[in-house]
Amino acid sequence: MVRKPKTIASSDLRLRRKKGGLAGVAVALSLGALAACTESTDIAAYTYVCGTTEDAAFKFGGGPDSCGYEDVQLGKLPPEPTYPIEVCQTVVSDKATPDESRLDTVRIQTALNDCAKSASRTVKLISDGPNNVFIASSFRIDSAILWVDAGVTLYASRDPDHYQDTGNCGRVGVNDSGACIPFINVTGTSPGIIGEGVIDGQGGEPLVGRDYSWWQLSGALRSVDGSIGNPTLIQLDGNTTGFVMYRTTLQNSPKFHLKLASRPADDVCHRIGDGFVVWGVTVLTPSRWYNSQGLLMTPFFSRNSDAIDPGANGRASCGVIACSTLSTGDDQIAIKGGNHVSDLIIAHNHFGTGHGMSIGSETYGGVENIEVYDLTIDADSRWTGATSDEGEGDVSGGENGIRIKSDISRGGLVKNVHYHDICMRDVTNAIIVTPGYNPMFSGDKKPVFQDIRFSNIRHTTCLGKQQATVGIRGLDAAHAAGPITLDNVIIDNIGPQAVVTEFADIRLGPGNVNFMPAGRGVTVTNGIVPGSTPHECRFAPLPVPERPEGWLW
Repeated sequence: MVRKPKTIASSDLRLRRKKGGLAGVAVALSLGALAACTESTDIAAYTYVCGTTEDAAFKFGGGPDSCGYEDVQLGKLPPEPTYPIEVCQTVVSDKATPDESRLDTVRIQTALNDCAKSASRTVKLISDGPNNVFIASSFRIDSAILWVDAGVTLYASRDPDHYQDTGNCGRVGVNDSGACIPFINVTGTSPGIIGEGVIDGQGGEPLVGRDYSWWQLSGALRSVDGSIGNPTLIQLDGNTTGFVMYRTTLQNSPKFHLKLASRPADDVCHRIGDGFVVWGVTVLTPSRWYNSQGLLMTPFFSRNSDAIDPGANGRASCGVIACSTLSTGDDQIAIKGGNHVSDLIIAHNHFGTGHGMSIGSETYGGVENIEVYDLTIDADSRWTGATSDEGEGDVSGGENGIRIKSDISRGGLVKNVHYHDICMRDVTNAIIVTPGYNPMFSGDKKPVFQDIRFSNIRHTTCLGKQQATVGIRGLDAAHAAGPITLDNVIIDNIGPQAVVTEFADIRLGPGNVNFMPAGRGVTVTNGIVPGSTPHECRFAPLPVPERPEGWLW
C-alpha cells in the first residue's frame, strides 16, 4: 500500500504542487497564531512533503532515461550491467510450490560446477508453465553466474539441519552468531547473481518440524541483545573479486540478505566498480503481511535482516551500490569496518523501513573514501510506520537516516566520507555520529571519525509525530570527531533539545544549517553564506508487502 497525500483543511496551510509529479505535495504550516500565545515568536515553520512521485522511480536498460545514465557518461559510475548473450545451462522448474521433499540443490549445484569454467559461466533458472519455483538447501557459486529468470522464485529450505555449522543452528535461546552456514555462498573470480526473479529466505515461516520461524529465534534473544546464528541469504567470502548482482529481488532473509566482500582482482582500484557492482537490486522484507500461521509480519519482527553489508565477511573495495530499493528490518546498508572497506560509491538508491544508511558498528578495520549521494530514506513508506527498536545501542528508535556507529569494543578510523543530495522523511534520528553505540561494551579500540561531510541534506516530515534528532559526538577530547562539515543541512521540525553534540570540530556552511551545534568540547566554525535553498525532495513509490487475498486495497 502506498499512502496517498494527506488532505489538511486549514486557513494557515499553503499548498504547492511539487515539481515533477502530481502526488508529491509540500505543505507549510504558519505558526503565527501559536506564537501569539507564547513569549517566543522565533518558531520555525514545519514543512510537510507527503505522497510519492512516479517519475522518481528507477528505470533500467542503459538508455538516457535509465538510472545513473548521466554518471555513467561522466565516468563517475561504471556502465549498468547487462545480461549474458549466451547461457551455459538452463535448469527448468518442476514445481509450483516450495516442496521440502523435492529439493533442487543437486541440480543447481551440478550446473554451477559444470559451467564455472565455460565461456559464459551462466546457469539460468527458468519456469515451465505454472511451475516457477525452485527450493534448495545451501549451495555454492564459485566463479559462475546464477541467473534467476523473471517470474521465478528460488526459496531457501526451512530445515535447519541443512545449515548446521556448530550444531546450534535452529536451537532456541542459543547466542551463537556462527551457528549456521549461509544459503548461498559466493567466491572466486567475477561471480554473479542476476535476473529479475526472487530469492526468498522464508525467514518468517515455521522451520521444518518446529512451530517457530528463524525470526522468532532471533526475537527470543532481543532482550539480551543476543546474536542468533540464522543463515545469511547470500554471503561472499574474502577470496571474491569482481562480484556483480543485477536486478534481483531478495526477501525474507533469516538474517542478513547480502554480506558483501569483494575487491578488484589485482587489489588496485583502477575504476570504481572493479571490485563489485550491485545495481537495481530490490530488498523487501517482510514481503507478506502474514505468514502461513497467520502471524503478523513487520520489519520489527524480522530482526537482524540487514539488506546489504559491505565488508561483513572480508574486505570490500572499489565498489558500487546503485539504483536499488531497500526496505527491511535492520540497516538498509551497513558498511562493516571489521574488514577494511574503501573506495565505495553508493548512489541513486531508495530506502524504506530500516535502521539507516550506516557505517559500523565494527570500524576497527578502517573505513575510508566513501561517497553516498542521491538517496531517499522514507520512514513514511510502509504500512507498519516506525520500526521502533528501543534499547539498541544508543539509538532511540529503529528509523534512522544517516548513521556512523561504533564503540570502544570495535572502534577504528573512519575518514573521508561524503554524504550529499539526500532526502529523509519522518525518520527518528536524521544524523547520528556516535562512538557509544553500545556503552555496555568495554575495550581499547577507540573510534575516530575524521573528515565527514554532509552537503545538501534535507529531512522533512509528513506524519510529524516527533522531532527528528541530530547527534554528533566524538569519544573524548583526544579523539574528537572532525572536522565534520554541515553544508545546506535542513532538518524540518527540529529544536535545540533535539541536537546533541560533544567533542567535535564542526564546520558550518557555505549553505545554511537550521540548527546550531553546541556542547562539551565542541568548536564551531561558522562559514554560512546567506541565500542557500533547501534541497528539494521527491519520494518514489516503494514496493509493499503482498496483501492478503480478498483485501480491497
